[in-house]
Amino acid sequence: MRLVVVEFMTLDGVMEAPGFEEHRSGRNGWAMRADDPELAAFNARQIFDAAALLFGRTTFNVWAAYWPTAPEPAAPIGAHINGLPKYVVSKSLRSTDWANTTILRGDLAEDVGRIREQPGGDLMVYGSADLVGGLLDHDLVDELRIALFPVILGSGKRLFRDEADLRRLRLVASEVTSDGIVLLTYHREGPVASEPGEALEPYLWTSDQVETYRVLEETDRVLATVLFTDIVDSTGRAAAHGDREWRRLLDRHDEIARAEVRRWGGQVVSTTGDGILARFEAPTRAVRCAFGLQAALKRLGLEIRAGLHTGEIEVRGDDIGGIGVHIASRVLSAAGGGEVVVTRTVRDLATGTDLRFDSRGQVALRGVPEPWELFTASTVG
Repeated sequence: MRLVVVEFMTLDGVMEAPGFEEHRSGRNGWAMRADDPELAAFNARQIFDAAALLFGRTTFNVWAAYWPTAPEPAAPIGAHINGLPKYVVSKSLRSTDWANTTILRGDLAEDVGRIREQPGGDLMVYGSADLVGGLLDHDLVDELRIALFPVILGSGKRLFRDEADLRRLRLVASEVTSDGIVLLTYHREGPVASEPGEALEPYLWTSDQVETYRVLEETDRVLATVLFTDIVDSTGRAAAHGDREWRRLLDRHDEIARAEVRRWGGQVVSTTGDGILARFEAPTRAVRCAFGLQAALKRLGLEIRAGLHTGEIEVRGDDIGGIGVHIASRVLSAAGGGEVVVTRTVRDLATGTDLRFDSRGQVALRGVPEPWELFTASTVG
């Protein structure tokens, strides 16, 4: 089977809630406003050409709630979907009564690889941004079809996550519908040339230009401690609570996080859906804030993990960036449930007799040139 990803996406990259499922800001149904015959034909082709369907947990729940009992005139499509083999990738979904559904709980590359080896047509993936990210990481996507809507939504989950690997695609087909929706089809691109061609040589920067840029950039660089957090098993918890209750919990999470960061003299730079990005002038305050957040959110029944790094960051208005932020995000990825993990720079600069740092050894962080020694932070007593 070929693995084909089908996505509805806004101009600002959002793929969340194109239908009438709930959206955190109430901006759902943005793909349902168009009365567009070309789009309708595109949608019908995807479903009726599919040999099987593959979902992440959240998108599966959306489809399982609607299609088994879809009313007229959608009932024939629902009957076709109900009869197709369906696969859902989830380690937390225990069972489902939707016909012809298999739950994949093992290694993503191995499970999906076995399905792709089966003869037949297309294995279609709809929505499921986290799953699509994993499929791209494993180079399992044969074709990507995007319906690009002339909409700027302003909030919601984006299709391509931050820090995804560089990937070049080849456009093989495009169509503009009567309502201005652009239907794009991409295949894998071949290897990317490591050196620019002759036509680009006049645009290569000189050493003087590079130095000038660095001087300009340095004026907006500061030393700070960066804190990332996220909720452990947020997808499973969202499914267990239901959309409405989960949104309420996330709003409460954000309120508590902002208050705790302010209490420790930090600044919340952004919320990340199920976590935060914050900056502090002192690493000790950042570490203690992480502990405070864990304790406060535990009372809501939420377990979080945290990653911290002290280093240079780039200040970009209200946002921050640079290698220091990138390292902190990778440290978070190394943390387990309930853990506060820090780099050696945080360990070396933090003070307090009640703070304990246990070495985790040298760890390779994705996108960071050399391994970093990481530590699990805790309090004594």
